[in-house]
Amino acid sequence: MAGPKSLNCPRCSGAMEAGYVVDEGYGTRTVSKWIEGTPEPSMWTGLKLRGKDKLDVTTYRCRRCGYLESYA
Repeated sequence: MAGPKSLNCPRCSGAMEAGYVVDEGYGTRTVSKWIEGTPEPSMWTGLKLRGKDKLDVTTYRCRRCGYLESYA
């Protein structure tokens, strides 16, 4: 997982905790991914992803105000 190990909320200075956002589809659950470039439609898979960099997304949540901040 990428991003800082600990940080304070940029909105309220509360403590941030690491987590992730789940993508669900057709009986599968995966961690959200960052994909380089702009989305290109694919008739078969929805989006063309072959040959593009893909990184897991780590999302931090403020324990005080609920603000989310994501890193890839």
